[in-house]
Amino acid sequence: MRYSKEFKIECVKKYQIGVFIETPNGCKRDTFMNKVRAWVRTYEILGEDGLDHNKPQLTLKEKLMLIERIENGESISYVATSVGRQAASLSKWYKIYLENGVDGLKSLKRGRKPSMSNKNIKSSSESSIKELKEELEYLRAENEYLKKLNALVQKRKDREQKKK
Repeated sequence: MRYSKEFKIECVKKYQIGVFIETPNGCKRDTFMNKVRAWVRTYEILGEDGLDHNKPQLTLKEKLMLIERIENGESISYVATSVGRQAASLSKWYKIYLENGVDGLKSLKRGRKPSMSNKNIKSSSESSIKELKEELEYLRAENEYLKKLNALVQKRKDREQKKK
């Protein structure tokens, strides 16, 4: 769930003075309070700007400086909080760095993977429609066959009942 900056600030202020914070619908209390505590740490280090959503993308040099801090003994969560980032992101960068070095961080791509082009969608949808029609035709024939088979079996049972 994504929370507005105003909501985060309100929660931080309530937390700092010890006022009860209402848990939003669809969220577990423990999970939400962990988020609030993370917001408080970020707020104490970076102020209100640390609670913004749109933070500028970090350069390779900045990422390497953060990784160096981790290698010097600082915890991932502390380093991430100190720059207003998610610990999960920093942990991912660190893991990539350990596996592939600087080159691994250079090749990191941002955002979603590109979706299929319209041309591919049209050709794949046309072929899938054809396949679905063929499957439907096959299933209808199979259904008719099973109905007839069931009727024959029922006739045989009826005859055997009459003989007894």
